[in-house]
Amino acid sequence: MKKYQILTIVILLITGFLQAEVLDRIIAKVGRDIILESELETRKQQLKAAEMLTDEIHEVDILNEMIESKIILQKARSEQYEVDELEINNLAQEQINRISQDFQNYADFEKVLMDEMGLTVPELKEFYIEMITEQRLKDQIISSEIKTKVHITEAEIEEYFNEHQSEIPLKPAHDQIGMIIREIKVSKDTREKALKEMNRIKDSLDEGEDFSSILNHLSDFGENISGGDLGFFGKGKMIKSFEEAAFSLRPGEVSEIVETMFGFHIIKMEERRDDEIRVTHILKELEITEEDILRTKELMDIILEKLRAGEDFHKLAREYSEDDSSAVQGGIIGEFVPEEYPELFKEYLNKLDYGEYSDIIREGNNYYILKKIRKIDEQPYTYEEIYDRLKKIVLSQKEVNIYENWIEELISESYVEIYLDNNFE
Repeated sequence: MKKYQILTIVILLITGFLQAEVLDRIIAKVGRDIILESELETRKQQLKAAEMLTDEIHEVDILNEMIESKIILQKARSEQYEVDELEINNLAQEQINRISQDFQNYADFEKVLMDEMGLTVPELKEFYIEMITEQRLKDQIISSEIKTKVHITEAEIEEYFNEHQSEIPLKPAHDQIGMIIREIKVSKDTREKALKEMNRIKDSLDEGEDFSSILNHLSDFGENISGGDLGFFGKGKMIKSFEEAAFSLRPGEVSEIVETMFGFHIIKMEERRDDEIRVTHILKELEITEEDILRTKELMDIILEKLRAGEDFHKLAREYSEDDSSAVQGGIIGEFVPEEYPELFKEYLNKLDYGEYSDIIREGNNYYILKKIRKIDEQPYTYEEIYDRLKKIVLSQKEVNIYENWIEELISESYVEIYLDNNFE
């Protein structure tokens, strides 16, 4: 009885092995690499699990993509391109985490993945790793082999615009918005008083008093004086005037008085480390007073009265607004659909009708008067308005054409065979 059982098991194993060979047949050869039907089936399930499989994608499309990927990977190996495996593993895990969040718990995610798609979580993760790796290698090769060879001219961009102008969606109706702005600034007297206090500190330093000693007794020099160690920082991290003064110092050296938007500074270089420096500083803040606020508000009241008396908004904006870029345009700050009004002004603009202007608005240290100037109807975009988008489209099309020719050339140089039967879709 035992012999019959062993024989039956052997026969079943042999039969299963032969069936596996039949089911897992080679469906394509790409150079020395092969693609099995089971790999194609796995890729289909992976695409489905990743929510990337649509009705328009057929098995032959997936197979062609797999062949193309094989060829690119072979090219990448021969050219010795590399990827950051740790980064790719982390990105793949992020994708797994994103998908699993749609389920009540992780166990449900694992069960649905296996029951509906026959995949384990590691298998899905491996797909993401393969997909991201292939994309990174493809990006590197395309950057090297394709992007460096793509050049477009102004004539090509203009030609595309002229040929496709009728297909370009119209620019939606939008509102032209105007603004008059005045900043609440520290008065000349306040500024001179602060500078005088900082000059007193600088004199003490010049006479030999220790910088750290002054830092410890700042309250002796007046109100709103602070300071301390700013730690290490590189270029581009601080306000330009502060940074330029700080980087010009040698270790142990103290700067002259430096003015920034925050007030007056005296800077001491503590140490330099490669491209970074560490400094300490003393700061006298320029505090806005009630008089400063009142002075600015009174000027805005005068502007508002002029508007109410019928004076032209654009003329007043050119004369009084402190935003140079919009002032020269008669206060026009841009054209917006209501959904894209500047967040700071959205509440006020929504209350205005065309041709109306707002009351005086204070936001932070600025006073504003806004105007909803006029409605501009839906109209075609000008060439200049969409130039950047046109350039990207023309560039992309050229890259695709060169890429397709390059792939065809690689395929012609490679040994590629596809084995299809009538059941293959």
